[in-house]
Amino acid sequence: MLYVALAVALTWALCMPLHFHFHQQKRKGWSLLFKALPTVFAATFAGAAVFAFPLCDAYARLIFISLCVCVAADVLLDIRFEIGGALFFCGHVLYLLAFSLYRPLSWWCLTAFVLAAGMMQYFISHYQKEVPSKLILAGLRIYAVALAAMLAFGIPLPFLAFSTRAVLASLGAILFVTSDLTLCHNTLRHKPTSWHYVSLGIYYTGQLLLGLSAYNIP
Repeated sequence: MLYVALAVALTWALCMPLHFHFHQQKRKGWSLLFKALPTVFAATFAGAAVFAFPLCDAYARLIFISLCVCVAADVLLDIRFEIGGALFFCGHVLYLLAFSLYRPLSWWCLTAFVLAAGMMQYFISHYQKEVPSKLILAGLRIYAVALAAMLAFGIPLPFLAFSTRAVLASLGAILFVTSDLTLCHNTLRHKPTSWHYVSLGIYYTGQLLLGLSAYNIP
């Protein structure tokens, strides 16, 4: 718990303020470093579960790989948006593969996915005029499908087989999706830095919870 508290403290008190500070000064290298570090913390926790415990399972390995992909996405999103977005999409797919180990496909799951996908597309429709190109809009719509799947697979986990891991994974999935929706709103509606600060904080919290879910705690 001490290391988790330290990671949270460093994220909010050091990494996030310095990321926005260097971003405003247009010092991209330092800005990207401090943007990626909190996800590195989450990946480190998952990596410890994979490499330090000989009985780690496929779920832990998928979560670790997902977080490593998201570290690269954090950096590349501000360098080449399309590549960063594609990497985040891959990260979502890997999370879904991990969740599917606990949530096999069913008609209930498909129904939840269809409802969530419809809500996501409705959300995107409110911002399509602000999207700079049709290509990016198409990418956002595809990405929204991945978000819907993450909700459909993630939210039911604690109800299927209750455990600390299931709760952490479910909350992490919800926060991950929430951060993406708020990021879309804040970016396309040109909201001030304080709004982005909250959105990024939600994202880091979600990633940390997903990283901690790599530990198979009852």
